[in-house]
Amino acid sequence: MHGVLVPLCSYLTHRQARPTGIAFVDLSKLQLCHNLHILRYQVFKGIAKRGQGTMGWFYSFKLHLIINNKGGIMSVKLTWMIKSLYRKWLTSFVGVYTGIKVISLLH
Repeated sequence: MHGVLVPLCSYLTHRQARPTGIAFVDLSKLQLCHNLHILRYQVFKGIAKRGQGTMGWFYSFKLHLIINNKGGIMSVKLTWMIKSLYRKWLTSFVGVYTGIKVISLLH
C-alpha cells in the first residue's frame, strides 16, 4: 500500500490542467479502515491519522483537489487534515492561484 501513494500523487501532478478562471476546491476522505479497527490496523501506522468528518470519526487520509471548470485537476494534496484546520489550509493553498475565482465545496 505504501508504494501506491507516491506514484498516484506523481501521476496526478503530471496530468495537471491549466487554470481557466474558475476553480472548485473539493476534499474526499480515503478511508483505510472502520473506526473500531483503528488500533489493529498497522499498514499506515505513523502516517495516517484520525480525523472527524460529518459522519463521525475515521482513520484515513484526505484527498484535496482543485479542479478547473472543464474538470481538469489543477492541484492535488493528500493530507490527514481535520475539518477545523481546513479554512487555514485553504487560504495558503489558494494563494498560489492568484487571479482565479475559487469555489470551496466543503462536505
